[in-house]
Amino acid sequence: MKVFVHLARGFGGATWRERWQSGRLLGLNEEQAYGYDHAASADVDVTYSTDYPENPLQKLVRLGGRFILGYDFVHVWRNRKQLLDADVVWTHTESQTLGVLTLFRLMRGRKVPKLVGQTVWMIDRWAKQPLWRRLLYRFLLRRLDVLTVLSILNCADARERFPWLRAERVLFGIKAEGMRPARGPHEGNRTIVLSLGNDEHRDWPTFCAAADHLPSAAFRIASTTKAARQAAAGHENVDILRIKDNTQLFAAYDAADMVVVPLTENRHASGITVMMEATYFGVPMIVSKCGGVEDYFDSDSVLYVPPGDAEALAAAIRAVKADPEAAKKRVERAQERMKSALNSKAYAEAHVALSRELLQR
Repeated sequence: MKVFVHLARGFGGATWRERWQSGRLLGLNEEQAYGYDHAASADVDVTYSTDYPENPLQKLVRLGGRFILGYDFVHVWRNRKQLLDADVVWTHTESQTLGVLTLFRLMRGRKVPKLVGQTVWMIDRWAKQPLWRRLLYRFLLRRLDVLTVLSILNCADARERFPWLRAERVLFGIKAEGMRPARGPHEGNRTIVLSLGNDEHRDWPTFCAAADHLPSAAFRIASTTKAARQAAAGHENVDILRIKDNTQLFAAYDAADMVVVPLTENRHASGITVMMEATYFGVPMIVSKCGGVEDYFDSDSVLYVPPGDAEALAAAIRAVKADPEAAKKRVERAQERMKSALNSKAYAEAHVALSRELLQR
């Protein structure tokens, strides 16, 4: 089985490997993006997309097309030879999925590979798209073999919105090897609360409002977004961390008593990567209960709070600090869950299983 993994420009096989080897990638990354290469075996050949060189004019054309269409077709077109030579194509977000479907529509009369096409934000943002885009996307999606999403809520939404389309929830995962031992909060009077992420659904105002309830605690935000900086302004015990490399990132996890993932209502499991990283480093978690994240880690593994409730968040922070043994046990259960199901190998294997089924049919 020949698998072609088509990812966004900058995530191609050679580009990603070079960045990974140089240490420029922040986070718990692997040699190939998202761990799809774990699917490779004696009878499964995995090839990643290529980031072809482009001059300023070519870049302008590519980005202009992406701005108009909402997806990157030029990047797909540059990879068309290897893509069309595959038995099955895997994509990671709607930008690649819709781009590949456009190519398939143009290949009229030619046999094309099966497509396991993933979306992340498309369904959440559907109502905000102009009518002409929604009509275009529906036309393209009728050519899709399987739509995969990362959230059980998005899966239900997709099945309702696109009843003709097969939609499956595939649990995302990161590397699980080398996890730090589970622990509770550190001993000492000073509580350090860490929150990370750049996703549009991070609820920084609620996180900072909780800091006002706990003036003796240190609240730290690792985010490059303007929303985080604006929310932190005026809160004396909230600091924005300027993290430049993994040494600083990993040190932030180690120093934290707990990791908080504050979320606004969403349907795509926002925050799940940070939850997995916190689990990897053995740090207790407090998370807003929304977006379908409970499908990944249940309430025995994570202390959940209602979204938008600063007082509940502050109370949860006090509870974690007051009962370190209970916090440690939650982390241990989270780590067991990650070892068994929420890892990059399981994620890749789920794609292999779907692909074999499609090819056999």
